[in-house]
Amino acid sequence: MRIPIAVQLGLLVLLTALVGIVILAVATWTTTYSFVVDVESQGLELVATIKASQIASSLELLEVTCRTIATRLLVQSALRRYYAGNTSEANWATSITDVQSALGSRGYLSTYQAILYSKNGQGGRERLLTVTSDSVPEITLPYTYPNGSSVKLGDAGLGYPSVLYPNLTYTQSSEKGNATTVNAFSDYALGLTSALLLGPIAINSSFSLLSLTLPIVNNTSNTDILGFMTVVASAENVQSVVSSRDGLGNTGQVLLLGPSRPENRFSTEPATATSSPDRPALADAEVHYIFEPTPLPSQDSRHRGVSAGTSFELSKYPMALKLMTESEENENRSVSKLSTENEQGYNVAVGAVRPKTSLVEWILLVEETHSEAFSPVVRLRKIILACVFGTAGFIILVVPLVAHWAVAPIRRMREAARKSIEPEVPPTPSAGYIEHVTDRHGDTVQTIEEHVDEKGAPTSWVKRLRRPLERFNSSHSFGDHRDPRSSFHIPSRVKERRSCVTDELTELTSTFNEMSDELTIQYNRLEERVVERTKELQKAKLAAEAANESKTLFIANISHELKTPLNGILGMCAVCMGEEDLDRIKKSLQVVYKSGDLLLHLLNDLLTFSRNQIEQAIHLEEKEFRLSDIRSQLSIIFQNQVHEKNINFSVNYVGIGNSQPRGTMCQERGVDRAHPAVGPPQTGRLKDMVLWGDQHRILQVLINLVGNSLKFTPENGMVEVRIRCVEEVPDAESSVTLVQGSQPSSQARSRTPSRSIATPVDGTNLLDSQLEKQTPVPSDLRTLIFQFEVEDNGPGIPANMQSRVFDPFVQGDLGLNRKYGGTGLGLSICAQLSRLMGGIILLDSEEGSGALFTLKIPLKFVKEAAASTRNSSVAGSRTPSVVSLSLEEFSNIAQTPSNHSSVGNKESLTDVQPRLVGLSQPFFAPTVPSAPSSPPKGQECNQSSSDTGSKKIRVLMAEDNKINQEVALRMLALEEVYDVTVVKDGQEAYDTVKANMEEGKVFDLIFMDIQMPILDGLQSTRLIREMGYSAPIVALSAFSEDSNIKDCIDSGMDMFISKPIRRPILKQVLNKFATIPEESDGSSS
Repeated sequence: MRIPIAVQLGLLVLLTALVGIVILAVATWTTTYSFVVDVESQGLELVATIKASQIASSLELLEVTCRTIATRLLVQSALRRYYAGNTSEANWATSITDVQSALGSRGYLSTYQAILYSKNGQGGRERLLTVTSDSVPEITLPYTYPNGSSVKLGDAGLGYPSVLYPNLTYTQSSEKGNATTVNAFSDYALGLTSALLLGPIAINSSFSLLSLTLPIVNNTSNTDILGFMTVVASAENVQSVVSSRDGLGNTGQVLLLGPSRPENRFSTEPATATSSPDRPALADAEVHYIFEPTPLPSQDSRHRGVSAGTSFELSKYPMALKLMTESEENENRSVSKLSTENEQGYNVAVGAVRPKTSLVEWILLVEETHSEAFSPVVRLRKIILACVFGTAGFIILVVPLVAHWAVAPIRRMREAARKSIEPEVPPTPSAGYIEHVTDRHGDTVQTIEEHVDEKGAPTSWVKRLRRPLERFNSSHSFGDHRDPRSSFHIPSRVKERRSCVTDELTELTSTFNEMSDELTIQYNRLEERVVERTKELQKAKLAAEAANESKTLFIANISHELKTPLNGILGMCAVCMGEEDLDRIKKSLQVVYKSGDLLLHLLNDLLTFSRNQIEQAIHLEEKEFRLSDIRSQLSIIFQNQVHEKNINFSVNYVGIGNSQPRGTMCQERGVDRAHPAVGPPQTGRLKDMVLWGDQHRILQVLINLVGNSLKFTPENGMVEVRIRCVEEVPDAESSVTLVQGSQPSSQARSRTPSRSIATPVDGTNLLDSQLEKQTPVPSDLRTLIFQFEVEDNGPGIPANMQSRVFDPFVQGDLGLNRKYGGTGLGLSICAQLSRLMGGIILLDSEEGSGALFTLKIPLKFVKEAAASTRNSSVAGSRTPSVVSLSLEEFSNIAQTPSNHSSVGNKESLTDVQPRLVGLSQPFFAPTVPSAPSSPPKGQECNQSSSDTGSKKIRVLMAEDNKINQEVALRMLALEEVYDVTVVKDGQEAYDTVKANMEEGKVFDLIFMDIQMPILDGLQSTRLIREMGYSAPIVALSAFSEDSNIKDCIDSGMDMFISKPIRRPILKQVLNKFATIPEESDGSSS
């Protein structure tokens, strides 16, 4: 591998710079990444700590306010009088007024209600006093009366929310001197130091209520409890902290998480500085959001489906669980993590802290999206990468210029050495030689000559290629471009530039000049005629390669199509020689006739296509014809085939303004409606138009397109032909314009961006030259553009084949297991004819949804004929040099000649898959009749032989063609082999052999066709051999090249028989495996 020194120098500088930059970038990233992450984490912890401090302050304010009300003297005096026996209502009159006054005083906290509870349930009363502030606003509670009316705060009964008031239970204990134990809940007792916070409950999205229950301690004795008081207050102070967005960024959110227990405490104590909690119990504890998370724009999925009353396990929020279970010296510590998950599995960054209060065990979370948390990290990464790649790009731009200047002396020496083997004026071949080659070899060699001339003399070609490459210090050495035709030239002296510094390059230049002077003395001239000889060899090589490729492509595509009918002819002839039954002979002769007819059409089409390729193309015969003849002929030609495959076939006229989308059916269906299809103004109905053009060529294209659609359309499918007049062309040069408009490029119009295209067919100089030879057109005729559309709902054409489908010998399936026959010339000839008529042919197909072919040609409008008249000039004669059909022939192409079939014969041949190849009449390949002696496909034919002494052998015949099946069965019957099982593809052959082996039966001989659908013969043979089948397998194929024979033997076959099958060869194969009476070659050939 040669790398220029300038490139080496540039790579060295670039590598050195990049290594330093990468090392610096890695160091910067390593040291800065942790710092940026720590700053972001500390920011989350700081915001969480501030928010938690605000919540703790609000709760402390609530506790202080409630204790102030509980220590009022009038309330304590009324309690002492109550315990002394004064249970009258008057005892509480002053207390009610005092409590209402305390509740109504608006400070930093709004209090609304208070209930006074007994300390021991004396007198059977739990609630001693219920008070609602006189100045309480109208607050509607989130529930209703049974009658549906709303409940207001302070209403009697339901106006005191039960969820905010404890249901106290009193238990007398005899062990402690009849002491009374008061429980708010079964596991929560009230005492001197207890403080029970209940709620909050949401009144609306921005307002909530909570309550605090405290003991009323006697002012004269700090150990004496007079009762308990529950005060209901607003949770606005706490809720405002949660809803505030200060310091939260774009996606930040404050969440307050608490236990689902009403007392707002966990059943298991969380971690403290001196104790470790029960982690599994805390992980399974149910928690909920104290206030419902407010969804942010574009962040609905973070807490989707979660409300304030929705409980979930603490373990679902990993950071909350970590805060409650890990013990540290500071039990109110904060934790943070930039990459974790919330309860919904959403990737977030979280800072968590516990508010410093003894009233509740809440968890405050500051949560933001992972992308926002890592935005500083991403920004840092972008800066580092921009610096690295920016520096690298700058070096890449600058270093080549510097390196180019640095190696200039070496480059000058190289150019001097290059000139020593390149002549200044290259010799060119003589004109006589080129004319001789062109006249002798025609267009093919002319194409090769043009290919060589485009390159020009090797010297000039090298110079043209070298000029742009030299600008970037080309890596090609002068030895790579050495031309044997060149004369050797003494290298010229290199100019020595004066410099203050002398180095190795200066010394090398001086030595090179000395060598040049010495070579001037030693050498005179080099070879003179190498140029001409090299060009001749190159032409011969290109001609040989082109001929070899053409031969291989032609043989590969046409051998199977030609040998298939030949096999039917020769095989059935051999069968007829051994038959004596006249009916069986007649049926065999029918097969012979249709096979010969198919072979004739294939050969005619191939010869016609070849004539077009060597400038002996057909000519147009333009005359008057009725447009309705096109429709009627198409209906007649394909009526049998359409009936047999039960295809919905129609030929319809479409008006000039009726534009239908792809895949829709025309509504006219061949029946005149109230508004029949019409053309441009003053042209009348389409069906009554008389036009000027070549009706036969139009029919040939449409027959090919319709036949192609019928071939690929499944049974019960749809094929529709639509005839429409698109527009009128004012000038007389419309045909030339239409053809030339499709030549510059293969324009694609997409119906869907990636699934279907419409491909105009490229023109050729060969067919465009025929426009000058057309029959003179009558003057003063209007030119109309007609569009013939053929649409089907078959399998469609793959997108990768649509650009090549109009090329010769191109088919959709080219493997050995292809499903459809044909030579691949039909669409190519359609393209030739469309260009010959001055039009184009378009394809619009989507794989799996059918195909739409559109023929667009210009035709001259002659007149509008009456519906009852007929044009006598339709069926005209044709030039003998052109292969064509009359209308009468078109009407009968789908019928078997009468002298080869019987009207009353119920077993006559039927037509299946169309074989339409271009310029001759279409042919429908026959289905072989089921003869009485032939077994049904897939079943064994066990017939008794007249010669009971001959050895019976079991034979399996794998053949997809019904004609070949019939030929093989009858030829085996002539050899007294009747036990024959016929299968239609390789997969069925494998399944049949496997089933017989499982039943203990075995076939003595297998005849295996190579080209079959599903599994070809080679694949099926390999599977059968792998199964353990050891009897002989004989290959049957029309392609008898050595490579194909070798593939058959390598796959496990024992012998190879080339189609058509000859009886002596068949007898030779059977004699090898069974005793069969010999027959001379003369009686069977």
